[in-house]
Formats: sequence, C-alpha cells, structure tokens
Amino acid sequence: MAEERERFLDDVPGYLKYYFFRGSCGLVGALPARVSHGVAVGIAEIAYRLSRGKREVVCENMRRVIPGGSPREWKKMARRSFHNYARYWVDFLRCYHLTPEEVDRLVVPHGTDWFDKCLERGKGVVLALPHYGSWDMIGGWVGHKYPSFWAVAEVLKPRPMYEFHTELRRRMGIRIIPLGENTVERVIEVLLQNGMVCLLSDRLIAGSGVEVEFFGERILMPIGPALLAVKLGTAILPCLTIRKDGKYHGYVGPPLEVEITGDTRRDVQVNTQKLAKVLEDFIREDPTQWHMFQPIFKQGKGRE
Repeated sequence: MAEERERFLDDVPGYLKYYFFRGSCGLVGALPARVSHGVAVGIAEIAYRLSRGKREVVCENMRRVIPGGSPREWKKMARRSFHNYARYWVDFLRCYHLTPEEVDRLVVPHGTDWFDKCLERGKGVVLALPHYGSWDMIGGWVGHKYPSFWAVAEVLKPRPMYEFHTELRRRMGIRIIPLGENTVERVIEVLLQNGMVCLLSDRLIAGSGVEVEFFGERILMPIGPALLAVKLGTAILPCLTIRKDGKYHGYVGPPLEVEITGDTRRDVQVNTQKLAKVLEDFIREDPTQWHMFQPIFKQGKGRE
C-alpha cells in the first residue's frame, strides 16, 4: 500500500499535465486557431520568464546554431523558441478536430514524390527528422495517404498521457510503435513489408548512440536510421516541417546517400554523421522552430 501511494504521489505532476492537455484539447477545438495560438504564446511568455533553467538551455543551443550571434540575439531567439513550442502544442491538439480534407488544405508538401520513388525499391523507408515545427500535422497528412506509415514514440508517464497522445495520433492516421523492448523488432517488421517509419533523429532518448559532430560539437545521436539502412537497404529520407504564414510546409528528401563498405561500425558512424549534417542545415532554416529544450551539447553526451 505504501509503495502504491508513493507511486501515485510521484505521478501527480504527470496527471495534472494530463488533465491540462485533455481540457486544452476541448478548448482548442472550440476556439479559432489564432485565439488558441495567442493564449498559448501568452503562457509560453510566462514560462520563458519564470523557467530560468530551460531558458538558459535554449540560449546555449541557439549559441551553437548561430555562433556569430550575440547574447541578446540568442535570448531573443530563445524567447521565440518558447512561443513556437507553445504553437506546436496547439497544432498538435488541433489535429484531434481536423478532418483529412482540412489537413490537406493546411499542409503544403514539397518533394513528397520521393516517398513513392523510394518505396518502389521495396525495402521500406525511414523518415528521419528533427524535433522541429509541427511534425504531427505533416505526419497526419502522410498517414492519411500511406496506410503503411508508422512512427516511433516515447512512452510518456503517466499511462493515460501516453494513451491520449497515441489516440490523437491514431485519429490522424499515424500508427504508433512505442519506444521500448520490442521497438527494433517492430520497426524491422514494418520495413520488411515495405512500410514507412518516422524516427525523430536529432537527440538520443534511449538505446544506442554514436558520436557525431553537430553544430561544431560532439554529441550522441541515435544509430537507428543508419543501422537500418546498412542492414536492410532501407532508404533514409530526411524530412522537415516548417510553420509559416498559417500553413505547414513539409520538405522531403532527397534520400541520404548511404555508404556501405561491410564495416558496420564504420558505416553506421559515417552515415549518422551525414544525417547530422542534413539536420543541421534543416535547423538553420529557422532555429526558433527547433524544439530542443534539453542540454544536448555536452562533449559526447546526448542525453539530459
């Protein structure tokens, strides 16, 4: 009984966040988008002013992305990052209320012909993207057009929070593979059936990582995309979602030129480095839409 009580108390902040999201989902559906975004930005401004730790982390991340900037510029960009992250959550909750036709009107695709070109090879496709823009909106667009589209997602706590996120994405057409013990097997199964799997690839959350240079520093990045390409011949399509002018622009490909020499360790490192360079270029498009609130720049350490 004591252990159960302790677990419940540990989960209290998570449950409060869960009920906040559930309630916000209803409000977002009832309010015009510009009003929801305005309220969210107001909350984000408060968070920016009060969350000194997160503010400093984002400033440090901006310093790496824009090394020629000034402290004042980095702070300004960090503030916009907080605002854009709040907009992302509004967009995520809005997806619950949108029909496929409404998503089509909001999404502007670029280079999505690469999907079919890579699927013609019959070895599956990995969509590798950073924590950037409103990726769930684009995921919904892809999911409604490609029934074989899956995404790997972290298992959030408490359990109702994870189930809420999963159900919302399922309604959008995104099928979820939970990050856990059987993740690799399930991803391989999808790819062997010539499916598509989305992997957020700019930060190591769990599993194995490899050191690469990213914005001039050594960090750990997940090996998943490169390892799957080397072992299965799967295509890697770097992807990016940018929110601008009330639309969601999804940029796809071209596919990463994967090097395979037979030395798996070397090939994984080289191809992960190639992907890191592409993600760098993506993030520089508008660093304030990069939702990175973790201190990933710690010589060789990619986890918080």
